Amino acid sequence: MILELEQIETFIGQHHILQGVTLGVPEGEISVLLGRNGAGKTTTLRSIMGMTPPAKGRVIYRGEEIQTRPPYQIARKGIGYVPEDQGIFGDLTVAENFKVAMSRKDQGAQERLEWMLELFPDLKMFWDRKGGNLSGGQKQMLAIARALVQDLSLLLIDEPSKGLSPVFVDKVAESLEKIKHRTTIVLVEQNFHMASAVGDRFTILDDGQNVASGRMEELNNDEQLKRKYLGIA
Repeated sequence: MILELEQIETFIGQHHILQGVTLGVPEGEISVLLGRNGAGKTTTLRSIMGMTPPAKGRVIYRGEEIQTRPPYQIARKGIGYVPEDQGIFGDLTVAENFKVAMSRKDQGAQERLEWMLELFPDLKMFWDRKGGNLSGGQKQMLAIARALVQDLSLLLIDEPSKGLSPVFVDKVAESLEKIKHRTTIVLVEQNFHMASAVGDRFTILDDGQNVASGRMEELNNDEQLKRKYLGIA
């Protein structure tokens, strides 16, 4: 496992959001976090990144406990995070967004940039356009690509299909399938069609606890589980 969470408990103010979340993330796969709104999915990603530090439990990345480290140290270990709001700089061009993200402009960074532009040709087409003027799908592509110009082993992505047209949902899904061969992915996704198409493994959260996990094909065939925790008839 590249990442393990052991009995994570996280508070936001007085609210006890995560109440003993435990999960493992195999390397080279897409692990999907599922659950209704408010189940604790985003807080799980933020707890991994140290943005909402867990009060109890362990976050183990490549055999090392990281739950007490600040976000910038966690990021330097090779973990990237694409938040639900994408986090791009709207007043900067696509080129400038990449320039800010490329902390090291060595040969490896240049090769990763070229691969991102091959994976997301829209970004190359609109290289000099400001991020705020891109379409929703293009902004999502930029958010993912900007994270991956860093040398990442693990990428956390929150709701990449939210608000996108079906065409762009398919494009993002296709890109994630390719990315996982280079970078392990933990994906929070409400679009079950997309999640089931790209996910290798799933974990369902409910009221801050993990209630089910396994291979995605198992969930696809379990109508009772989908109905009970995801509201899918």
